[in-house]
Amino acid sequence: MTRLIFWAALVFFGLALPPAQAKTVIVDPPPIPSPPVDFNHLPWTNGEALTYAISWGSFQAAQGTFVSRDKGDHWEFELMLASRGFVDDFYPFTGFFWSLVGKPNWQSIEYSEYRFEPQRTIRERDRIDYTKMLGTRENWTVGETKSYPITNDSVDDVGSMLYHLRAIPWKIGERRTLFVYENGSEKQGNATCQARETKAFGIWPAQPLLRIQALPGKGTHHRGGLTLWQTDDARRLPIHADLDFRYGSFSIDLIKIDKEVSPSLAQPKSANQ
Repeated sequence: MTRLIFWAALVFFGLALPPAQAKTVIVDPPPIPSPPVDFNHLPWTNGEALTYAISWGSFQAAQGTFVSRDKGDHWEFELMLASRGFVDDFYPFTGFFWSLVGKPNWQSIEYSEYRFEPQRTIRERDRIDYTKMLGTRENWTVGETKSYPITNDSVDDVGSMLYHLRAIPWKIGERRTLFVYENGSEKQGNATCQARETKAFGIWPAQPLLRIQALPGKGTHHRGGLTLWQTDDARRLPIHADLDFRYGSFSIDLIKIDKEVSPSLAQPKSANQ
């Protein structure tokens, strides 16, 4: 359950399993890479913290806070995630995830996670060496290290992907291909800006929003999809998202914006701890 909710908060890659019946052959459209990111004009600020409520139907399932930090030569994106509501009653969990994106090109260079679940702890890190086009996955829990190839010179991880969707202005009908490494392999997703709509979500009054749909592509199971709505202004603020996949539908709603979260919430980042 933890992994499903985490993915619902982040991305559609690798979740849904192929159906038992014969699969429909899906042909991936030709890749259309995202344009370069202008690091001098990003829509978020250093220390911005966005808190989201994650719901499964009418039930509250989890809450997560994303934090962005400018480290000079790179950006660090963090997510603190914890179970809520009925999920917390029968399967309580917490998670801390961090992603490093280099400058001046948008390149994910590290993705790590600590997840604490009943009878299971996951502590691992992925690092990317673009000079060797090689990723290295370190499983600190079992003391195991594995390598895998990277075929693109600018890839994302599940932590940086949402910021990448937000980093560059969108035009209606525009489609971009995102290359994302996850679970020791490289996957592909296709995001399309479908429409400009005036809608209200949760605590947010009706306002102009861009609707962006992301669908799994090469390297995934070709099931499910993620649709998000972000403000049609300089903030490009994601205020709502819907995820549909094999296990049902999740809704993610922005419920709070802060400049920074308490440093006490930060988790240690050493393999020796």
